[in-house]
Amino acid sequence: MDLFAGRGSATARHPLRVAASGRHLEQDGRPVFLLADTLWAAFSRMTEAEWADALRLRRRQGFNAVQVSVLPIAHDRSLGSGSRAPFREVDGGWDLDAPDPAYFDRARAMVATAGDLGLTVVLVVLWCNYVPDTWGSTRTPELALDDARTERYLDLVLERFADLGPVLCVSGDDSLDSPVALARYRSALHRLKAGAPDCMTTLHSTPSAVLPDDLAADPALDLYAYQSGHDDGWEERSAALPERYAALEPVRPVHSMEPCYEGHGFGGGRERHDARNVRRASWTGLLAGAGAGLGYAAHGAWSWHRSGEDFNGEHFSGIPLPAARALELPGAWDVGLLRRLVEQHGLQDLRPRQDLVLENRSGARLGVSPDGQRAAAYLPYAFRLRLALDLDGWSVETWDLAHGRRDHVAWTVDGGRTTFEQPETTADLVHVLRR
Repeated sequence: MDLFAGRGSATARHPLRVAASGRHLEQDGRPVFLLADTLWAAFSRMTEAEWADALRLRRRQGFNAVQVSVLPIAHDRSLGSGSRAPFREVDGGWDLDAPDPAYFDRARAMVATAGDLGLTVVLVVLWCNYVPDTWGSTRTPELALDDARTERYLDLVLERFADLGPVLCVSGDDSLDSPVALARYRSALHRLKAGAPDCMTTLHSTPSAVLPDDLAADPALDLYAYQSGHDDGWEERSAALPERYAALEPVRPVHSMEPCYEGHGFGGGRERHDARNVRRASWTGLLAGAGAGLGYAAHGAWSWHRSGEDFNGEHFSGIPLPAARALELPGAWDVGLLRRLVEQHGLQDLRPRQDLVLENRSGARLGVSPDGQRAAAYLPYAFRLRLALDLDGWSVETWDLAHGRRDHVAWTVDGGRTTFEQPETTADLVHVLRR
């Protein structure tokens, strides 16, 4: 049985909806976990054949979504002669009053291809380079759109994409602290929601951003999204940010939009994130309240890097792998397994319960459903785990996440507490618990 068949691709006929609990997404009345690959530069860098091949691979791996920036991320991209521009090129720059119809025609065709392959497209509409008074536009001031240009561009986005049912992410990597930029995002959010009422909406921000109360309460916003990021502090933010967003009012589904990218540099160039770090950030976020979905990325695929090209974000990220090699990184299979376990066991609505973890040598994380019938414990390292839970009569399913296979760990109940023996592996693991 294909657990993923026909699930997760938002279209006009099968739109995503927020569940009655407000904690997760549904499609056709069934819970769905949005697992997105990140190909930010797809519209400007990928051929249609490369796009289709990449999405077919991700579909096999269990993905049901893909994240793309409609406009190129100007300050953080791979630079090659084959790149396409969204506006007419004039004297080495762009004429912001002249969108290139061919660019948007190709982009629409790519979104349609994704839908045909069963993947929802999350479109970031206004990366911070294109919004005045943001940190991004200070690096590329020539790209900041004024009010009139922004409105014309938003109408073009609605015309080309709304009927294909994308998730519309209004902002891209913004710190959400400028009154000028916030006014632009509020206006854009309302314009997009009015023009595409059946499309989910969200915001993408920096790891340090704090969502303003009025934006959190805005009825045009459907999902909370956060970026735990790639630099030092990614582990702590992987838990702290979803907990913060899950506690906001009104309650909305929380999407982990940008955890650490596999292969991305951090620590001032000392290290690169590997599949284990990706699993830790992903499982930690889920158990801390990010039940709507997850955005995975491989460093080199998101910018669609080709061998020998320059990359203007090397100082922060390190030189990317060639895109074809980045697509082969193993963490994509690992997050595919995460989605399968989430949907198979109904783990979308878990809430953090660290108070029930009595012995926590490995930094284990525990999430429990509101009805107390489902839980999951993630162990970054294999040590004994003791919980203040009486699991007598529960089923326990343990997974060795480094190898993607079932394990069997003995456990005992004594005095209302449950102890799991130390697993005989060096891998990270998850215990899925059901009453």
